[in-house]
Amino acid sequence: MKKIITLLVILTMSVTVFGQDISTGPEFRKHRFGLKGTPGVAYFGVNKPGKKNKGLGYHIGGGLNYEYSLSKNVAIASGLIFSQTTGKVEYLDTLGLDYVSISNGTETSERAYRLHSRSYVFKSVDIPLKFKFRTPEIGYLTYYGEFGSTVNIITGAFARKNLVTLNDGDTQSLLSGNETTLDANDEVFFLRGGVNFGAGVEWNVAGNTSLLLGLNGNLGFTNILKTNSASINYDSGDAFKRATNLNYIALQVGVQF
Repeated sequence: MKKIITLLVILTMSVTVFGQDISTGPEFRKHRFGLKGTPGVAYFGVNKPGKKNKGLGYHIGGGLNYEYSLSKNVAIASGLIFSQTTGKVEYLDTLGLDYVSISNGTETSERAYRLHSRSYVFKSVDIPLKFKFRTPEIGYLTYYGEFGSTVNIITGAFARKNLVTLNDGDTQSLLSGNETTLDANDEVFFLRGGVNFGAGVEWNVAGNTSLLLGLNGNLGFTNILKTNSASINYDSGDAFKRATNLNYIALQVGVQF
C-alpha cells in the first residue's frame, strides 16, 4: 500500500514539472464537465492501541466532475460524488458490545459478552477540491497529476459482520437476523477530511470529449469514528477510546466534455 501511495506522489510531481502551456489538442475552455466512477479499496488507519485494521474493504462511488481552467495546463477540479466505503477492524482489548435487538417490532437492549471484529459501512457525499496539472497532448493523450483535499459528508453509517461471543463460554458467532446490520450513526463524525492526490491520462476521442483513466489516493487527516464509542465498552463500563481515520485508493474512470 505504501509503494502505491509513493508511486502516486511521484507521478503527480512528474506531471506537474513537465506540464507546459500549449495551443494544440482540444479547444481550450474555461469550464469542463464530466461523469466519473471511483471503484477501489479502503482501509482503516488506527492510531491508538486496542484494535487493528483487518484487511481491505471497498470504496465505490460515482457522480459529477467539474474543472475550472486557470490556463491550458492548470485547472481547479471539484465535483459531487456519491460513495460507499467500508473498513474492517479487529479488537485486541477485552470489550463487550451493547446493541438493540428487534423481535416482533419490540426493541430490547442486549449485550454481547465479547466483540472480536466488525465491518463498518459509510455512505457519503464527497466534495473534492484540488489542483490539476496537465501536459501537452501527446498523440491523442494528455497526462495529468492532481493534488488537493476532499470533504466527505457522512449521510449514513452501519456495522455488519459483527463477530461476537454472546455469553461467557460460548463460541464465536456473527450476529444474525435483525441484528445482522447495526446502526452506527452515533459512532461516526458528520464530516471527514482527506488529502487527495493522483495521476492519470485523458484520451481525446472527438472534439472536446475525452475518456478519463487515473489512480487516486485519499488519506484521511481527521478521525471518522468518534473517540468514545457509544456501544463498545469494557466490563467496568468505561468507554472504548479510539483514533481511527479512513483511507482509500481508487481508480478514476469517466468522460470529460
